[in-house]
Amino acid sequence: MSTASLCGISCVTSSHSRRIILRSGSNQVTERRVYLDHAATSWPKPPGVLEACLEFHRDLGVAASRGAYLRGEQTDRAIAQVRSKLSRFLHLDDAYRVAWTSNGTMAIHAAIHSVLWQTDLRGEHVVTTATEHNSVLRTLADLQERRGLRWTMVPCDARGWVDPDAIEQAICSDTKLVIVNHASNVTGVVQDLERIGRIVANSDAWWMLDAAQSIGYVDFDPRSLGIDLVVAPAHKGLGGMFGTAFVVAAPEVVPSLRSPWVGGTGRSSGTWTGPFEWLESVESGNLNGPSIASLGAALQSASTRSMADFQAKASDWLSRLRHQIARYASLRLVGYPDGPEDLQQVSRVPVLSFSSRTLGSHEMAMLLDSAMGLECRSGLHCAGAIHPFLGTDPQDGTLRMSFGHATSEADVDAAIQGIRLLGEVNA
Repeated sequence: MSTASLCGISCVTSSHSRRIILRSGSNQVTERRVYLDHAATSWPKPPGVLEACLEFHRDLGVAASRGAYLRGEQTDRAIAQVRSKLSRFLHLDDAYRVAWTSNGTMAIHAAIHSVLWQTDLRGEHVVTTATEHNSVLRTLADLQERRGLRWTMVPCDARGWVDPDAIEQAICSDTKLVIVNHASNVTGVVQDLERIGRIVANSDAWWMLDAAQSIGYVDFDPRSLGIDLVVAPAHKGLGGMFGTAFVVAAPEVVPSLRSPWVGGTGRSSGTWTGPFEWLESVESGNLNGPSIASLGAALQSASTRSMADFQAKASDWLSRLRHQIARYASLRLVGYPDGPEDLQQVSRVPVLSFSSRTLGSHEMAMLLDSAMGLECRSGLHCAGAIHPFLGTDPQDGTLRMSFGHATSEADVDAAIQGIRLLGEVNA
């Protein structure tokens, strides 16, 4: 067993194990914080977002659709305005219905169950992909076990890219729903929505898009693409706060959607007997008015940014980090089978994952946090199905760095220094 010290962290290497044990001589960590986990949530928030939340509490602070008094009506109007802002941001009109939920996972559950609401789902079929969030895959597996749903998971390649032709081959005459994750939270790869849209349009299936990792970074038009349902949280690329997500439904499909669960009293109807209109059922209970108000401010800020300019800048950041990782034999890029040059040039959101043969996931994250104040995501979370296709070894530690609109050049420089530290520790 040997011991070395880097940045005040003792690294104890055992000859009988690939693992390195990190020991810190102090509970103190560096004062500087460099946030590199934007794929989990954005931070800091854009100007006006926190203020909008506080303003709602201070000036309104009442429940929506609960009373005819002035502040109740003002609350209703404020929330309706955010619905309209979101529709405009997505190039839609108010014929599209925006249903609020408490988080992205709940939005996914609401959308899937609104389509697949029947007690007996034998005869119904769903197509999805290996890049999906676990909340999609677990929901489909549960519906298979309890209600007889059949579903097909289309594989991805070593980049996390899904071939649209494989989706076309998976669609059959009884396919009810096609679910596509727009951008991978592991490799950042963005799927080809135009080709997928043309394929789904030639079937009788509906199309649901999980835009959790793309909205705010990649511009897309659900109407022109033929997307029936869009789900996303407010707090990631848009820069809103926790507590709000949404399902956006095309007007053509809304009449066929059903209550995804048994709700409480309808906010607008005031009755418990139902049947409730679809949106009212999804939103059963009090809405998170402050969080919705903060989304309105975040959308206002997002509308002033150029997504194309950000993508160009982020592409340069990813290239710099990839080439730094490639300098160390003990570190391996995840989702780049061609190496750091990325010869196939697929579009990506600013997410980069890599693995280590020596350090565990948490060990890498703890080292960067304690030694340099870098806040990164340890492990490849919420996307278990993609791992075999990426060739990642379950025994290897993995780390994800992701960037957002608040990321600075200094943050990227710090990330490169962090990779250098990990490479030296591994060596």
